[in-house]
Amino acid sequence: TNIMNSNTTTTTTASHNNGDEDDWLDLDAKMSSILHTQKSQQATTTKTLAARSTTLLTALHNHHTRLLADSSNIQSTLTNSIHKEKQALHNESQELSTQLSAVQELQSTKEQLLRSNAEIETQLATCASNIHECQLEAKEEISTIQTIEARHMKNIPKIKHELTLHAMMTNIKWDYSSADKLRGEVSLNKRGVLREFE
Repeated sequence: TNIMNSNTTTTTTASHNNGDEDDWLDLDAKMSSILHTQKSQQATTTKTLAARSTTLLTALHNHHTRLLADSSNIQSTLTNSIHKEKQALHNESQELSTQLSAVQELQSTKEQLLRSNAEIETQLATCASNIHECQLEAKEEISTIQTIEARHMKNIPKIKHELTLHAMMTNIKWDYSSADKLRGEVSLNKRGVLREFE
């Protein structure tokens, strides 16, 4: 009986040990399957992340390239605009300088004209004063001439009479056609000859 019990116990223990080993094998297989699945999922996830990262990097690179191109275009446009504005400012500065020179020249001409006008007004005032003085002198001279003419007019009959007497006494007939020469004729009554002289 003891031997049988011992054999039964040994068989039961062996069977129990065989069952535990199978369980461990199943567990190991399951764990291996889980690890393989996890590794496969991780590999797939890594590939997906790598693909997304590559796509994102490509997109970032393209965006960066577009930004650089846009920046270059903007810089070129701004450079051209700044150059045009500088040229426009330079031209405007030259135009303003020319206009300023013209204004200064006009101002100088205006000052010269004002000085000339003042001098002319002074000369006009002097001329007006001289004209007044000349008018007074002319009136005095006219009065003097009129007095002399009146005196000569009174003496004309006397002078004519004296000239007639002189011509009769000297037989000289004066020629008054030449203002700068003494000319005339001498009558010789005895001979009836007229002789010219000058």
